Amino acid sequence: MRQLAWIIVVLVVLTGVGTGWFWLVEGWPLVDSAFMTVITLSTVGYNEVRPLSDRSRVFVMIYLVCGLGVFLFAVVQLGEMIVRAELRTWLRKRGMNSTLQSVKNHFIVCGFGRMGRTICHHLADRRLPFVVVDQNEKTLAECEQFGWPCVRDDATSDCTLLDAGIERARGLAVVLDSDADNLYVVLSARLIAPELQIIARATDESSAHKMEKAGANRVVSLFANGAATMAQLLINPHVEDFFEFVSGTGATLDLAEIRVGANSPCAGRTLSATDFRSRGVIVVAVRRPNGEVLLPPAGSTVIHADDVLIALGKVAAVSAVLSCEYQDAS
Repeated sequence: MRQLAWIIVVLVVLTGVGTGWFWLVEGWPLVDSAFMTVITLSTVGYNEVRPLSDRSRVFVMIYLVCGLGVFLFAVVQLGEMIVRAELRTWLRKRGMNSTLQSVKNHFIVCGFGRMGRTICHHLADRRLPFVVVDQNEKTLAECEQFGWPCVRDDATSDCTLLDAGIERARGLAVVLDSDADNLYVVLSARLIAPELQIIARATDESSAHKMEKAGANRVVSLFANGAATMAQLLINPHVEDFFEFVSGTGATLDLAEIRVGANSPCAGRTLSATDFRSRGVIVVAVRRPNGEVLLPPAGSTVIHADDVLIALGKVAAVSAVLSCEYQDAS
């Protein structure tokens, strides 16, 4: 911006000097003076607008010798800035497209408002891959500053969801401003990816019920969930500390699910025989493929393939377990 401002100042000063001379010394109208200045600096080669006096001819010669180099340098710099900006934009889009085509097992966040930003920061803190979808150019500028992959388009379009890699995604968070848009995205996403985990935001119970019918696995109703949390804190005020540890800003604990793959080293072993505790992670529940939930699981509980382990531990420890071989890459 400083370089651009300098170029503009140079061009304005050069044009103003020439225009002022012809206007004040020769007494020409401003339009004729400005026109004569521009064709002189640009060396277009048109005839003189009006006959020049000898002193103006001397001025033009000095003006060309002193100002032409500066003018051409400023114009070249301006053109170079434009080309570089276009090149950076093209390279950024190309890199973004390459990232979007290669990303898999990621999360998609539709909507980059206050709630969307919070979700993205939580995912980024845990080093989980995600893609942001929003059509607001100003808000996505912040997203690009963090280096987060994003799709600048309408999230209600099937093509946009496909561009975000919904067929390869692990989960979808729908947090657009409108309940109607959220409902439409949930329905479209469920039709494209029947097995996708979809979490949606709703402002009232009626919309939440419709989103569940449309295919959302979970619907977060802000008013209902907020009221329930407040009631829980009123009844059990010390629970607030645990909520802050798990979900607050700068949370030190994390609660995550670990999907056990067929090739996982803990498959077929009892819970006490695993090294979760030595890694700083506690398994607080086990969910079987048939929907059965063991809470809390005994140490003799045998872990089977396709089980989902609900793990609690420090953020770094849970992230390390999630990134290791416990979740079968296949």
